[in-house]
Parts: sequence; C-alpha cells; structure tokens
Amino acid sequence: MGFRINFHGSRPVPEEAEAADLATQSLAGLACGFSAGTRLATRDGWRPVEALVPGDMVLTFDRGSQPIRSVERGFLWRGPSACPLPLWPLDVPEGVLDNTQPLMLLPEQTLLIESDLAEEIYGDPFVRLPASILDGVLGIRRTAPLLGSSVPVVSIAFESPEIVYANGAALVHCPPRKVGETLSIDRLRELHFEALACGVIPTLDDARRIVAALESAQAGAASPPRLPMVQTVPLLDALLIHAA
Repeated sequence: MGFRINFHGSRPVPEEAEAADLATQSLAGLACGFSAGTRLATRDGWRPVEALVPGDMVLTFDRGSQPIRSVERGFLWRGPSACPLPLWPLDVPEGVLDNTQPLMLLPEQTLLIESDLAEEIYGDPFVRLPASILDGVLGIRRTAPLLGSSVPVVSIAFESPEIVYANGAALVHCPPRKVGETLSIDRLRELHFEALACGVIPTLDDARRIVAALESAQAGAASPPRLPMVQTVPLLDALLIHAA
C-alpha cells in the first residue's frame, strides 16, 4: 500500500494506481500544520488553533501581530491502516522548546531555534530546523497515532512567511499560502525555505551538529532539559505570565 497527503487528509491508495495519477494527486500541506489543540499567542490571548479564522491577529516573532490570511482544516492521517512512520507526530515535553505545556509537532513543521554553535558557524544564533530532526533529542519522541484514529490538523497562512508562538514560546514557521491553494511536495519545501527576516537554514550536517550540541549542553544539567530561550516581547511576556 502507498499513501498520499492532501488537504482532506491522507488515505491508503492501491499499489497498482497509475504513476501519472500519483504524480498529479500526491499533495502535501497538513504535515506542517498544527495539531488540533495547539494554542497560539494572539492579540486576544492564547487561543486554540482550531478556533482561529481568517482576519484573526496572531503574534509573530519579528513583525508584531499579523492577520491570518487563510485557514485549512483536514487530517495528517486517517483510515483503517497504520500511519506510516515518516508521518508520526512528535511529542515535545513541557519546557523543552520553552513550551509551557506538552506540545505535539508535525514532522514537516519548521522551528526557529537559538544555538551558540549556529552563531559560531553562521554569525546568526537563530536557525530553522525541521521538527523531524529533533526526534530522540531532549525527550522529544515520535508517537504513532492510534490505529484507526485520525489526526486533525489546522494549517494557517499569512501574507508573508511568519514565525508564531505555540503553547508558550515554541517558535513555529508558517509558510504563506493562497486561499484554497494545494501544494506539491516540492513547492511546500520551497515555501518552508523562503527567506525570512530571521533564521539561517543550516546544511544537513550542520543541523545535526547543532542538535547534538544542544543536547550535549543540557547533559548533566540540574534543571530540566530545554533549548535556549529566545527573546520575547511584552505581549508574549504577559501571556506567558497569565498562562502560568
């Protein structure tokens, strides 16, 4: 059995399906959205992503509050067969990404991470890393969805690429997208790596070194493991105090 991802969720498809059909219908997008229940920092406080609608103002890392342009809803995976390992979401323990509560990440989500090694290599302490590369680091683990269950996902988009705050100060990249637009896998990856005002895209080898350095820095630490805290802004500080 094969699988395909689209804005209505993933479903098994027969192996004998024509190659042309797979080439034209293999779509992606929800593997980099937010799992339902994730709370985002907005101008009106913390709100579950599934409650957001176009026009809502969401707090971003470097451009203040920005209006949502579009919202897409669907599933990372659904159907009677087991979810393929590459699509398993990642569970992030409380505090590891400065999240104030446990956080579920989708494997193709891009995160903004602060790293001393990144600053040494690139002259910029902020790098963008795919969530999947953090599997096994600081207690972050892939978790298989229950057989037969669905994984609801909400994907939000802005006029430009933005970094938003999820479940605290975890920083997640949202690529731009037109209303109703479906994306090929290649185009989705291009959008994830479009230039932003902050964050370097490391090479794969450097990304692995950065992740290893982050884990090594926390080894033997007296406090619970966590990645370095990024700068915050007054509104986010107030929201974090309220959440605590």
